[in-house]
Amino acid sequence: MKVYILTFLLLTVCVISGSAQPGSNFTNQPDIYQRLFTNRTGAGDIKIVRDQKLDEIFMEYLEINRHRNGIPCYWIRIYSGSGHDARERAYQAKAKFLKKYEGIKDKVLYDDPNFKVYVGGYRIKSDALKLLKLIQKDFPTSFIVYDIIDFPDVQTPNISKD
Repeated sequence: MKVYILTFLLLTVCVISGSAQPGSNFTNQPDIYQRLFTNRTGAGDIKIVRDQKLDEIFMEYLEINRHRNGIPCYWIRIYSGSGHDARERAYQAKAKFLKKYEGIKDKVLYDDPNFKVYVGGYRIKSDALKLLKLIQKDFPTSFIVYDIIDFPDVQTPNISKD
């Protein structure tokens, strides 16, 4: 049951995220939650049975997300290091990753005094866990990092086992 509720919440947040333009004001938009339950010609009949408390929790969740400047996302840090050759080692780690795992989003950041390499950028933690499990033999010190990203920076999982 929890999976269905979380899926419903995630899909609703995706609808909200996808319909929002950068810099738009949520208060000027129609109530998105109400639009989910409006009857439209040709849409069919759907009956949703739910506890009133779920509505309250959902509205609170929507309100919290309206104040974020992005959406939650999960990255995997495959390298972090400092020193005179840290930049070079970071780009070597990135090249090693991209050589074996093509098509997965990556970024190298300098967070004084460390260079860090992140891969992934998944909306769902389970997708990040799949990638983490796949790459741990090549990057044994890798781990998942939670982040808030801008709306267009999210990708769908592209994990294949070789």
